[in-house]
Formats: sequence, structure tokens, C-alpha cells
Amino acid sequence: MSFEITFLGASGGPLEGNTCSLLLKSTNITYSELLELGQDASSNPHTYKTNTEELLCVDAGSGMGKLTEIIHQESKFHHSACNLLKYYFDSEPIDYYYHKSIKRIEPFVNFNEYNTITYSKLLFNKLNNFLITHPHLDHVSSLVINSAGFTSNNPPKQVYGSKYTIKSLQSHYFNGVVWPNMPSFDILKLVPLEFQVVHRIGDYNVQMFPLSHGELNLIESKEGGGRHSSVTTIPAGVNQDHYTMSTHRKSTDPDEHHYQSTSFLISRNDAYLLVFGDFESDLVSKLQRNLTIWKTVAPLVLEHKLKGVVLECSNARETDPNKLYGHLTPKYVIYELKQLQQECKSLGSGEAPLKELNVIINHVKEPILSNIREITDPRKHILQELNKYNEEEKLGCHISMALSGTTIVL
Repeated sequence: MSFEITFLGASGGPLEGNTCSLLLKSTNITYSELLELGQDASSNPHTYKTNTEELLCVDAGSGMGKLTEIIHQESKFHHSACNLLKYYFDSEPIDYYYHKSIKRIEPFVNFNEYNTITYSKLLFNKLNNFLITHPHLDHVSSLVINSAGFTSNNPPKQVYGSKYTIKSLQSHYFNGVVWPNMPSFDILKLVPLEFQVVHRIGDYNVQMFPLSHGELNLIESKEGGGRHSSVTTIPAGVNQDHYTMSTHRKSTDPDEHHYQSTSFLISRNDAYLLVFGDFESDLVSKLQRNLTIWKTVAPLVLEHKLKGVVLECSNARETDPNKLYGHLTPKYVIYELKQLQQECKSLGSGEAPLKELNVIINHVKEPILSNIREITDPRKHILQELNKYNEEEKLGCHISMALSGTTIVL
């Protein structure tokens, strides 16, 4: 079986509109067939249920609006587009960013360009299951906004995540203040998952793993003695010299000091896809959470069942680990891949167990907060750096950059 992935969003911000979300289905059925089958939903409820279980959305920083834009682009111009590439003078054509082994398609090219909003609505009616890696706004904003357009006559959308994520969604978004309490209207159902347990979600088996997305820091101002709470970063424009890290928090549990993100190992018919939320290297966190994941998937790599790994590389340039705030740079991506390689070798593999493994990079931050006057394409820089390290370390991975608005087959 092959996975078809449409990247609704693959940016880590701070520009809005393209933040992380991927729409997933198998290649067994096309989007056109999904809509045609759904037309008879009232007379054949079993068919309707089967079709809604085919689609899966991982994170929801981008959603119905972005899907509408993608359908319009492909139906009118007959090719994919990534609007972010237009903003950098040194960007390359789309195919530059995907490894030559990756099959890229335009699944909406034959749709009617004048019905794009209708198509988007109908496809989201079919989308019943969301996997949310963590509750940061750039990973959930479209879920919140789009929920106003979810129909109550459909089964409630199932939103899955860790207990921390689910509690945060209910307390901080669907609380009747920031946004209406959609779960109380049966528009959404918030479903907590247990870690490292295989759950059946739609047509897929899903296993969730914890990640560290940086330390939870208490920050004390040097001016006035006021106390400030920071999750993963000091706000943009604030001088870090004005703050000192508080040491008042004491705990014997290192997990208590780290913001929880998650990854999902998704499988169907003996084909697997590993999708990470935002996270930092074990080299920084010292928690070895990532190592647990690599130990789990190493046998799948050796059996050629792991179709791909989707993971972040937020920063194009190497940064002080204390200023990464729970993210990766190219060197840390390579470090983590080497950990996976080592786990494969410990199982008796050859010298290049990761050869031809598809590694897809998402959550690249747009460098608009940089002091550099001439801003260049961060995806191009990251891809060049990763390919250089990939060759130096003889990993043999097939590295690509996820682009908002594009669809690939793995």
C-alpha cells in the first residue's frame, strides 16, 4: 500500500496561513471517487462510513481554506504551487525540493475550478479523524476556526492526542471564551490516547509517542522583579539580557520541566508512516524520548515497511541549543538519523540501513525575524545542508522538503 500526502501546511510560522497540517489517505481511492461515493450517503450509510474512515489529518495549523486554495490552483492552472516559494528571490522550482525518487501528483487537477469551496466542504465532511501532536496554535488554529463550518448532522469529528493536548484544547480553545465549546455541541469529540498503545483510528492503526518540545522555563525580569512564564520562547523583540532563568522550580522528574509534544506511527496493510510534531534532539533534552521511537521503527526500516519519516527542521542555521526552544537544526536532524542508523545496525543490518529511506522535512520557520537585510529561502539552505551531511555520514537517505500546497505519494 502507498500513502498519499497533501501538505496543507508545512511552515513553522511566524507567517500565518501555511502552518503545519497534512492530509493523508491511501492511494486505493481518489478524491474524485470519494466525492462520487459520498453523494449516495443517505441511502447507503455503510459506504459513507467507510469513506470517512479513509481520510486522516495530522495537525491542523492549515485546513479548509488552504484546501480550497489548493483545489482552485490545480483545477484552474493544472499544476501545484507553493506560495511561500514566491517570497524568496533565490527559490527553486517545486521539484528541486523533493527527492527525484518521490512521486508528486496533482489530485485535484480535474475538478471544476468554480466549485472549489463546495469541494473543500464536501471533503472535510468526509474527514472524520484528526491527530494533533501538541496544542500550539500553529498546529491547531484551523481546527478551531474550521469547527464553525463542521455540520452537526455528521458524526462528531474525532480529535485525538495526548491527555495533555486534549485537556489544553478543551481548557484554552473550546472554552466558550476564546471559541465556542464545540465538544458540548457534538461538533467535535476530544479523545485522549495512551502512549505506545496501538489504537484503531479510521482505516489506520496509530501508535503515539511522547516528545520533548523544549523546557518549561520560569523567567524572572531583572527590571522590576516581575515574574514571566515562558513555554518555549521569549517573545520576539524582547531582549533576553533583561531576563534570567529562575531556579525556584525543583523536581526529581525531568519530564515535568519539558513541554510535551508527540509523534504518530501510522500504519495500514503493513505500510508505516512516522510523523513527528515539534521536538528537540535527545542530545539537548537528555531524555532519550526519540531513542524509544528509533528502537520501535528500526525493525520496520530493515523490513522496508517504513515508507517515510516526516519531521521538523525549524532553523536553517545552527543556533545555540539554549535558544532553539525545542526545535531542530540540520545537524540535530542528522544526529537523530544516525541514532536510527545505530539501532538498525544493532539488529544486524549492513553498513547503510537507511539507504533510500524517505525523510520529509516540515515546520521550517520563515526567517522574518532575522536581522539580515536580504532574506533567503530557508528550505533551500536546509536541504543543501542536510544533503551535505547525509553524504558525509554515508546515510543514503532520500531527503525532501515538504511544501505547502503539494501532494506526494510514499
